[in-house]
Amino acid sequence: MGALLRPARTLARTAASVCVVLLLGACAAEPETPESQVRARMAELEQAAEDGDVGAFKALLSEHYEDAFGNDKQQITRYVAFQVLRHQRGREVILRLRDVQLIEDGRAAVTAHIGLVGAGATAALRGTVYALDLDLVHEDDGQWRVVWAQWHPAAPAELL
Repeated sequence: MGALLRPARTLARTAASVCVVLLLGACAAEPETPESQVRARMAELEQAAEDGDVGAFKALLSEHYEDAFGNDKQQITRYVAFQVLRHQRGREVILRLRDVQLIEDGRAAVTAHIGLVGAGATAALRGTVYALDLDLVHEDDGQWRVVWAQWHPAAPAELL
């Protein structure tokens, strides 16, 4: 019977050793830089857009949000909610970050291109590409949020 338990004990010890190594590695990991935090927020923005998650999108916007078209946080959130309802059957979102610049302490400028494609067999023919300029601010709660934005149509090749 002891011989039968030996492989199980060895497996348990190996698994415990792997967990310890992973935990120590996580503790020794490099701290996140402001740029990596901004890039992570942009990935969250991409995921919120793809999922059609208006609440997650809204959480990425500063209470002081305004854009080049005169929208505030409530107005742009309503617009996004309308677009989500309009395109309920799904969407594919491709975000390409072109530049992330830390302007000053607590502010960042992001240049990106985003491709939005609806669902369906001919969706690739109906895709839209936009050039984005975003300003993010590092707020008191430690989160980076979009405080200003502008966008305009761009050529599909910009996503390459």
